[in-house]
Amino acid sequence: MLALATKVLNDYSKVLASIDPSKLGFAESFLPHSRVAIREATKSALHHLGGGQPALREALIRGYVYLEQFVSDDLAEVLLQSAQFGEACPQETHEQAQTILADIKRRMDAALIEIRPFGAETSAGDSLGLYAGSI
Repeated sequence: MLALATKVLNDYSKVLASIDPSKLGFAESFLPHSRVAIREATKSALHHLGGGQPALREALIRGYVYLEQFVSDDLAEVLLQSAQFGEACPQETHEQAQTILADIKRRMDAALIEIRPFGAETSAGDSLGLYAGSI
């Protein structure tokens, strides 16, 4: 089980390394494994680490919370259009993008609460620096 978790997390870390952390909202099709597999791999790795390796634990927790930034490809397209057209973006698209971003932030907060028993010491995503970007 730990070997599979390690592979899943290594694959996921390559995706995270390839995206712009200043942006919010990425196409779920970029993920190398299902969200469920990545969540379970993260929990397994955190459980295996116990209280050791705080830097690795924090990275795993960040990755777990950051997973909520991946949305359906259709929603990611709305975010991309809103970012590309900026002020010229149709009002409806802009409003839809803002709703998507608000949902991402809510899901990230919920993920942080969910992962807290595995070692997350904070109650707010902003204190982990997870909301640095915008569309």
